[in-house]
Amino acid sequence: MKLQLETIPVWDGVKEGSECFLCSLMKQAEEDGVRYYLSSAVMTPEVRVETNEKGFCPHHFHLLAEGGKAQSLGLVMDTYYDEDSRILGPYIDKVIESGNARKALKAVSAFISKAEERGSGCLICSRMEDRLMRYCYTVASLWRDDPEFRSALLASKGFCMHHTAELATRSKEALSGDDLAGFLHDIFSLLKTNLARVKQDDWWLTQMYKSENKDSDWRGCEDAHKRAVYKLVGQYHVMDPIRK
Repeated sequence: MKLQLETIPVWDGVKEGSECFLCSLMKQAEEDGVRYYLSSAVMTPEVRVETNEKGFCPHHFHLLAEGGKAQSLGLVMDTYYDEDSRILGPYIDKVIESGNARKALKAVSAFISKAEERGSGCLICSRMEDRLMRYCYTVASLWRDDPEFRSALLASKGFCMHHTAELATRSKEALSGDDLAGFLHDIFSLLKTNLARVKQDDWWLTQMYKSENKDSDWRGCEDAHKRAVYKLVGQYHVMDPIRK
């Protein structure tokens, strides 16, 4: 599958010096998605059909709610509730109308199943997923085709464990054979080296709270506890994309 290259954001990312520039790019993708679904785009019929049918995961519903655009989100929720009523209303009624506990619990089970089906898939996660696919494809392609990029990547702090795994899984869209093997070797070597570096930084942070080190240099490790977490799990995941 040939994907569009995203060379500019990927090059900007590898130059930024962060623990995982894919996390940074996903942060921007998430912000763009929230901004889009709080914009005038939600006034158009095709977007409202989309939001009515698919909606968002709990995390992105929360970000939309905190986005400061009452009118836009109010319109989205108004018609989303209409669709909820159409789909889930009959299941709610069956629970209410059940004459005994056995029937009520059976109706509740049916309601939960339908509600989970209704709540699966997120439009913002799907937009993030599309970008992540292109970014991973671009990283792998540039590693193969651009010696300058490969050098910059190998000199970087690499990726969080989560995005290393994502990149490894998706890189087969761009690479095969010896190229794929070499790319996997490089990104996992980066991961090993930088996990050890972050671990060392975190250890030094713990030492700085000892009285004998009160006048020592922090060595840039003031935030090592946070970086230790983010290096493992990442900061911006694609959680619930729409599966077609």
